[in-house]
Amino acid sequence: MLRNKVGATTVEALSAAENDLLEFRVAELRSKPMIVPGTYDPAHLKAIHFRLFRDIFEWAGELRTVGIAKGDGQDTSFIPPLEIDRPVAHVASRIADSDRLRAIPSAELVDEVTYLYDYLNFAHPFREGNGRTQREFFAQLVAEWGHGLDWSEIDMNSLHSACHVARVDGDTSKLRSIISAAITNDPVY
Repeated sequence: MLRNKVGATTVEALSAAENDLLEFRVAELRSKPMIVPGTYDPAHLKAIHFRLFRDIFEWAGELRTVGIAKGDGQDTSFIPPLEIDRPVAHVASRIADSDRLRAIPSAELVDEVTYLYDYLNFAHPFREGNGRTQREFFAQLVAEWGHGLDWSEIDMNSLHSACHVARVDGDTSKLRSIISAAITNDPVY
């Protein structure tokens, strides 16, 4: 059980509180996107996490300092905490080099977002809330390209499974299919 600001003592209670509070914070972030300026660097990622989770965790917006694992029996570890900066910096550099994806040909957008999403997921920079933070980070980025990422029709278990397969097996085809289905012509931000 993670220490939290909402007084939850069970995973279920924490999940319920998170869902309620995050719904409000996501709506706030989307209605006022300049709350977190789109710099697409580590500071931007931390600012999104802080905005989303500040009501729940004291450490919102801070990089994790402990190792974490997920999967059946916690069988898959994410990058060690002391190495988080490297993949996050790589994603930021690639975004900057592509002029925030504007230099990416339309036919390659899904592949690039898949690559970046998988790479950032590998970093798993926060103790909790990585997926939600990533989805908002990439929704902002894709909106600058003139598209949206609509996660509402995406089964989150399928997304988690696709991320797991990409991380463990190096096969991003399922993740690519999910991102392809999520990309729309209507920017969310």
